[in-house]
Amino acid sequence: MTRPLPTIAWLIVLVILVLDDATAAGGTRSARIADPFAYCARLGTIDTPKGGASPVPSALIPFLRTTLGLSGEAPLTPQSYYWRCMDGAVYVCAIGANRPCASRADRTTHNTGADNYCRENLDTEFVPAYATGHNTVYEWSCAGGRAVPGKRAIKADGRGYPAEFWYRVLRH
Repeated sequence: MTRPLPTIAWLIVLVILVLDDATAAGGTRSARIADPFAYCARLGTIDTPKGGASPVPSALIPFLRTTLGLSGEAPLTPQSYYWRCMDGAVYVCAIGANRPCASRADRTTHNTGADNYCRENLDTEFVPAYATGHNTVYEWSCAGGRAVPGKRAIKADGRGYPAEFWYRVLRH
């Protein structure tokens, strides 16, 4: 004869099940969107799709090689990409060391990191990205210990993300 579990044991089982479900959902939620093209056509523009921007839904994987110009042998893992909807279309960004896929471009003409760098490098012609951050749209220089924004190096798309990192995915 089996004895019923004590109440505390049931609570532990319930917590484990809830945490396991939340973990599974967090890891593959966006993969649950079966047709991202229909999803984006219906919603129009959304920066963070249902379930998150990464990983991309598995339905997008067959289109990534063509969209990003990758070789047929290039390994593709959904966690290596972000996706979003803009103007009813699907866009993807390949995660990289200096690719701020999840962030909008910084269009401000004041940069604290550049200011700090210029205090120590009074008249430097180029402030490196480790000082300015990778989201700034400007090339920065120093003049008399002050940071000066220069030419625009990054173009922002209609939603403010770096346009050079985001690619429209077409059905082929």
